This record gives sequence, structure tokens and C-alpha cells, in this order.
Amino acid sequence: MAGTLHIFRRNDTPLEFQANYNLGAASWVQVFDPVGLEHFLHLGTGLAADTVDAILAEVRHKGSTTHAPVSISEAHLAEMGFAESPSDE
Repeated sequence: MAGTLHIFRRNDTPLEFQANYNLGAASWVQVFDPVGLEHFLHLGTGLAADTVDAILAEVRHKGSTTHAPVSISEAHLAEMGFAESPSDE
């Protein structure tokens, strides 16, 4: 099952981004520096390089982006350091 990835700029100094991954009623969150975000998108999401580049460009330009579908297993999210967060449902 695929979920939705929301990324937004959290801080300007130091520059930080927050990634929220929603899969059904479950949500996970992690904060990244710019290098960590790029590393996660290229290696942790399974997305094509051109899609990752477009996501990075949008978050840098607009401050946020949403992308779906993204397939990341719950076990893999935990391995990458994502914390499960309360869902609105």
C-alpha cells in the first residue's frame, strides 16, 4: 500500500525540513537537514531520480511539497528513524 509524503521547511537557521509520511490512518515524522533529506529521498523512497529532483526543487522554492503515491514499509520507516505520530482519524 502506498502513502503520501509531505515535506516542509521547518527552520531557516539551521535549515531543517520535516517529512511526514501518511499511510492510511498511520503517520510518521522525521526532521532532516538538507543533506539528510536528499539522502532519504534518493535512497529511502524508491522514487526515480528525476522525481526526487523535482521534489527537492519544489520544497526549496515553495517551502513545502506533497507527493503520492510513495511506498515505504512501516518497518523501513522505523529503521530510518521516523517516529510514529498521532493521526487525525
